[in-house]
Amino acid sequence: MQQGTSVAKLGLGVAALALGQALQSGNGGLTFPATMWLTVALICAGTGVAAQHRIVPVTLQKIFLVVLTLGVIWQIGQLLTTLPGIYLLPLQPSEFQRFQAGVLIAGSLALFSLAPEAWLRPKWRNSLVGLTLAAIFFLGVWVIRASPNPLIDTYVFHQTSSAALLQGQNPYELNPPNIYGHMGFYGAELVQDGRMTIGNPYPPLSIYLSTLGYIAAGDIRYSHLLAIVLAGALIAWLRPGREAQLAAYLLLFTPRVFFVVEQSWTEPLALLGVAMTVFCAVHRPKWIPLALGLLLASKQYMLLMLPLAVLLLPPKASWRDWAWLYGGALGIAVVVTAPLALWNLSAFLWNVGWAQWYQVFRLDALSYLALYARAFGLQPSQFTGFVALLLTFLFIWRYASRSPEGFAAALALSLGVFFAFSKQAFANYYFLVIGTFCCALAAMPLRAVDERSLSTPRRFFWQTPKA
Repeated sequence: MQQGTSVAKLGLGVAALALGQALQSGNGGLTFPATMWLTVALICAGTGVAAQHRIVPVTLQKIFLVVLTLGVIWQIGQLLTTLPGIYLLPLQPSEFQRFQAGVLIAGSLALFSLAPEAWLRPKWRNSLVGLTLAAIFFLGVWVIRASPNPLIDTYVFHQTSSAALLQGQNPYELNPPNIYGHMGFYGAELVQDGRMTIGNPYPPLSIYLSTLGYIAAGDIRYSHLLAIVLAGALIAWLRPGREAQLAAYLLLFTPRVFFVVEQSWTEPLALLGVAMTVFCAVHRPKWIPLALGLLLASKQYMLLMLPLAVLLLPPKASWRDWAWLYGGALGIAVVVTAPLALWNLSAFLWNVGWAQWYQVFRLDALSYLALYARAFGLQPSQFTGFVALLLTFLFIWRYASRSPEGFAAALALSLGVFFAFSKQAFANYYFLVIGTFCCALAAMPLRAVDERSLSTPRRFFWQTPKA
C-alpha cells in the first residue's frame, strides 16, 4: 500500500487541467463551460487537500501518470490550434506557423523527457527539461514581439512606472490616461478628467521586478516571461523523477500561458514566489522566511494567506519557530516594500490599498458572484469572498498536512475559492492558482509507509497528531 499522495496528486493535477480549460473558454471571462470547469477544478482541489491522509493501491500511481500525460498532450494540441494572444499584429500564416513549430519542438522535448526511467539517463532527462524551458522562453519572446502594444492598462501602468522610476520619479504619483475611454472597468473615484488617479495599483516588488525587463529589453513583460520559466524550472526539479517534470509541463503548456504574458499581468511574479517558497521548504528550510517574505510582498491578497504559513511549521513548533517564520517573512516583506512605500506614504496607500475597494463589480468575471448577478440582477456583497475564504481555512485546518505540499495545496485551494467568490476574477488570477496546484503536485513524494504510521487529520492547526 502507498500513502494517499497518488489520490492527492491526481486531484491536484486534474484541478490544474480543468482550470486551464476554464481559461481557454473565453480567455478567462465568464462563460458557462468556464464555470463548469472552474467547479470541477475546485472539487478536485478539495479532494486533493483531503486525500493526503488516505491509503490507496499502488496501481493508482499509473493512472495518475497516464491521465496527466494525456492532459499535457491535450494542452499542447490547444496551443497549436489557438492564437496565443488577442493583440497580435496582423500575421501571415507563415509567421504563425513558426510559433506552431516552436510549440511542436517544445512539446516533443517535454514528452521525450517523460520517458520511463529505464529508457533515459538522468543527465539526458535533465537536458531535455532544460531545452523545453528554453523553448518556452523563446516562444514567449515571439509573443511579446508579435504583440508590442497590448491595449490593456496593466501594460501602461508598468511601462510608465518603470520609465518614471529610472528617471527618479515616484510611480505612485503618476496619472496615466484612461486608455479605454470609458468607465466600464473603473470606479468613479479612479478617473478624473480622463486620467487615472492611480499610477500603479501593484506593490513595490512587482514594480522593481518589472523594471528589470524594461531595462533589459524595453518591455516589462520579459520579466514576467522569465518568472514563468524560472517557476517552471523550480517545479521541474523540486523532486527527482518524472512526476515533478510532469507538474511543470502542466503549467508551461497550459493553453493561455502566453496570453498571460501578452497581457502584462504580474501573477507570474507571485507564482515565482510560491515556487521559491515551496522549493526552499523542501531543500533549503533556513531560507523559507526569505522566500515567504518575497511572496507576501508580491501581491496584496497574499497577506490574507499568511495563516497558511503555519503548515510549513512542524506540529510541535516552539515559539522561536513561529517567530523565525512569521517574524522573518514579515520583516523581509517590510524591507522590500518600505523604500518605495515611504517615498510618498499616502500615495502608496491609495494606489495599493484604498483604490482597490473602488474597483467596479465585473459582470464578465469568472466568478460565482458574477454568475449570480447575471441570473438574479442583484450584486452580492464584496465580503462574500472573505466568508468563503474563512470557510476554506476551516476545511484546510481539518484536513491539510503540515508539509511543503500541504502548504502549496492549501494555498492553491484558498486562492481558487477566494477568486471564485470575488467581484473581479480573470485569467491572471487563476493562472496563479494553476501554478500553485503544480507546485503542490511536484512537492508530493510517493513513499511506501505502514498504515499504522499515518497520522490522522488534525482538527485545528495547533493540535498535534494522535498517536
